[in-house]
Amino acid sequence: MFGSTKSKLRKWQEAGLLSLDQTAAILAHEQRRKQGKLIKDLTGVGIFAIFIGIVSIVASNWRAIPPEAKLLGHFVLNAGVAWYMLRVDELKRPIVKDASVLLLFGLFLTFIALIGQIYQLHGDLHVTLLFWTAICTPFIWIYGRTYTVAMPWLIAVLAALCTNIDARLADAPDTLVLISSLLVFYLPPALLLASKAPWILRHREGFAKTFRRLGLWLPALFATCATFMYYDGDRIIIYHTALITLMALGMAAIFVMFRPRDKSDPEQVDLWSYLLISGGMIMLPFVVPTLESDVVAAALFVVYWIYIAWLGARIHSSHVTDWAIRLIVLRLFIVYLEVFGSMLMNGFGLVISGILLLVILKFLNKIVAVGRRLVGVDLL
Repeated sequence: MFGSTKSKLRKWQEAGLLSLDQTAAILAHEQRRKQGKLIKDLTGVGIFAIFIGIVSIVASNWRAIPPEAKLLGHFVLNAGVAWYMLRVDELKRPIVKDASVLLLFGLFLTFIALIGQIYQLHGDLHVTLLFWTAICTPFIWIYGRTYTVAMPWLIAVLAALCTNIDARLADAPDTLVLISSLLVFYLPPALLLASKAPWILRHREGFAKTFRRLGLWLPALFATCATFMYYDGDRIIIYHTALITLMALGMAAIFVMFRPRDKSDPEQVDLWSYLLISGGMIMLPFVVPTLESDVVAAALFVVYWIYIAWLGARIHSSHVTDWAIRLIVLRLFIVYLEVFGSMLMNGFGLVISGILLLVILKFLNKIVAVGRRLVGVDLL
C-alpha cells in the first residue's frame, strides 16, 4: 500500500503537481501514521480470536447449557452493552457510540430468537420483525445519530412493514398488489420529504441523510423492476381504476411538491425530472396492463438506464454513469440469452455464450469509457 502511495507521489512530483518538500512531508506523515499499525492489527486479531473461541465453546456445549442460563447470559450481555452504550461519550467517541447502539440493536433480535427457541413459540417472521423494530426504535432514535445506525434500522423497519403487509393480505392478492404498488410508488417521495423535516435535520442529521439516500436509490430500483413486469401480460386487478387514479394523484403530488422554485438550480431540476420519470416507469405497466413483450421490457430498461447515465453526467457523478452503462451492457447480454435460448441448450451455445461474456468483461472498461464520452462525462 505504501509502495503504491510512494509511486503516485513520484508521478505527481514529476508532473509538477508536488514539490520535493511536499513529497517528503507526505511520505513522513504516512510513515508516522503506519507506525504501530502492525501491533494494532495483531491486537485486533487477538481479540477476534478470543471472541471466536468463546462462541465456539458456547456452541459446542449449547445443548448442555440449561435454558435459564442461556436466557440469563443473553440478558446480562444485553444489559452490559446497554450500560456501555449509556456510558460512552458520543462527542468524544462517536464511532464507539454508534457501534454499541448497532450491537444492542442486533442483540435484541438474537434475544427474541433465543426466547422463541427455548419456549418453542414458533413465531412467524413478520411478527418477530415487527416486535423487534417496535421495541428497538425508541432507543435507536434517542441514541443513534449517524448513517451507520440509521440505515440498518430503516431497512429492518421496511422489511417488517413489507412482510406484515404480505402476511395479512396473502388471501387477498388484488388488495396486496394495490397496497404494494402504492407503497412502492409513494415510499421514495415520503423518505425525501422526511429528510427535509427541520427537526430531523437539526437533531438527527444521520437519519436525514439515510432517508435521502434511500429515497434517491429506491426509484431507480423500483423503475427497473417495473420493466420486468412486461414479461407477464396479465396485470389487471379488481382495484385497477383506483390504483391508476392514486398513482396519477401521486404523480401530481410529486410534480407540485418537488417542482424547483428556482429553475436555474440544476440539482432541484434533476431531482424533479428523476422522480417524475421513475414514477412514470413504475406506473406504465399498469397503464397498459395487457402488454406482454420481451422487446418492450428490454427497450424500456435500456432507455431508462441511458437516462440515468446522462443524469450521472449532469450531476458530475461518473460513478453513477459507469454503473448505468454496466447495467445496460448486462441487460443486452441477457437479451442475447433470451433470443438464443434454444441454441444455449447445446454445448456450442454455452461455449459461445461463455466466450461472449469473457469478451464483454475484458472490454467492459473500454465500453464504459465510450459511454461516458457519449453522455458527456469528463474522463479526467
